[in-house]
Amino acid sequence: MLSTLASLLVLAALPLEQVVQRVDGAVVTVRVAEKRTAESSAGKSVSITTGTGSGVLVHADGWVVTAAHVVDEADLIEVEFVDGASSMAEIVTLSRTEDLALLKLKEPPRKPVVAALGDSDALKPGMRLFAIGAPLGLTHTVTSGVVSALRTDTRKGLHPSRLLQTDVPINQGNSGGPLFNEAGEIVGIASFIASRSGGSVGLNFAIPSSTVKARLFDSPLPWIGVSVRFVSKEFGEVMNWPPEAGLLVEKVKAGGAAAKAGLHGGMIEAELGGTQVLLGGDLVLKVNGVASTDSRGIGERLSALKPGDTITYEVLCAGTAKTIEVPLPKLPKVPALTPVKSARAP
Repeated sequence: MLSTLASLLVLAALPLEQVVQRVDGAVVTVRVAEKRTAESSAGKSVSITTGTGSGVLVHADGWVVTAAHVVDEADLIEVEFVDGASSMAEIVTLSRTEDLALLKLKEPPRKPVVAALGDSDALKPGMRLFAIGAPLGLTHTVTSGVVSALRTDTRKGLHPSRLLQTDVPINQGNSGGPLFNEAGEIVGIASFIASRSGGSVGLNFAIPSSTVKARLFDSPLPWIGVSVRFVSKEFGEVMNWPPEAGLLVEKVKAGGAAAKAGLHGGMIEAELGGTQVLLGGDLVLKVNGVASTDSRGIGERLSALKPGDTITYEVLCAGTAKTIEVPLPKLPKVPALTPVKSARAP
């Protein structure tokens, strides 16, 4: 039996089409449905919106990695495999800052194809990559390119701290899908594009596999069922909120830990700067004593918590300051994943 390293060397030597064939079965299409209740001068309205993203199976027991923005507001999540089989899924842990989510399938595939995490730290500009996903709903589409750059983002707000920039074409529907190296290892999860047209122009960004392992598997946090949006200083001034107010709670999942503790989401649909937002929810000023503009500090503080500990939110609710305590729920046992050292690394 070939060792893991020998197996990867064999894969790295294969033509790209053969590598694609071996890993395509691990790629999934993520379909979501969201129920939105909004208020306007005409009264309340209820609408159902649907969306499509991508993901990848990383463990045979039914663990799927995708992008947080694909699923964090979903009321229903369905994962579909290349053979047409499907399963409902639930969020286990999620990071809006790093734009990553880990899903657990209710019905794992009978014959799972699992993709391994590669070593994104071994990547260098010019190395070849390929993506598999569902751009514009066209499932299991393959695109290829190279590593353009490895970037660090130090801006305030809900931004990934480390980014893999690539010219591999990524479009709407690719979000959450894997980027592979030539050995067929996952080295990134598609997150967003920079484009004036709305389509891929070669400025595409993914979350490195090292971040995937660290945030979703090494130090996972239970998901409490809340979707937030970073409020810039300019946004806060327009709404007459305190400067650099922080995080606006847009949606709180019914029955989740946040809802039970009393956090409230918005119900007023608005468009600000071309972005659709839900207003009327709580405005988070501090999380466990850390200013909500300091997403890195919040992450460090939360990562030290254990099930049963409390997350303390200092919020503005209808202009009134409140403190809301959310007990941290128990986290389902997340499997340990060890990234494979890339056979292509120097």
